Amino acid sequence: MPDIVTKKQNYGKMAFHGVVEEKHPDKEIFQLMSNIKDVVLGKEVSFDISKFDFSDLTDFQKKVLAKQSEIPFGKVTSYKKLAELIGKPKSARPVANVLSNNLFPLVIPCHRTVRSDWTVGGYAGNADGYYKQFLLEKEGITIKNGIVSKQFRYPEDPNFKSI
Repeated sequence: MPDIVTKKQNYGKMAFHGVVEEKHPDKEIFQLMSNIKDVVLGKEVSFDISKFDFSDLTDFQKKVLAKQSEIPFGKVTSYKKLAELIGKPKSARPVANVLSNNLFPLVIPCHRTVRSDWTVGGYAGNADGYYKQFLLEKEGITIKNGIVSKQFRYPEDPNFKSI
């Protein structure tokens, strides 16, 4: 991800404290790492989340994350719409809370969900939405005056004034 101050991407070696360094990752881990890199670069990638361990999550959390993983590349939904899609139309806030604690960001593309007024909102602990907007624009999504353009909304919202 680009630095929030300089806006430059760091392609150099990054070190993370507490993470085991893998000298020779197996084929599946290497492919997962490559796919995550491709997401950041704006490439369309599909992940098989059936192999992930969701056993510590509630049924509601599982439902939100499963539906979120179905939001198509190059499309954006709102927390309210996502709540409607899982059959819980009054649960926009709980849906947002689940996504803010997404254990698999980029793999389960929570950056594709925005506020009900179609403004970007925060992401990755950053209230200004810089990273979320970066990822959305890499997918080809147009954001004008801070609002996701109508043609990128999923499902399409016929009641919202076109921007």
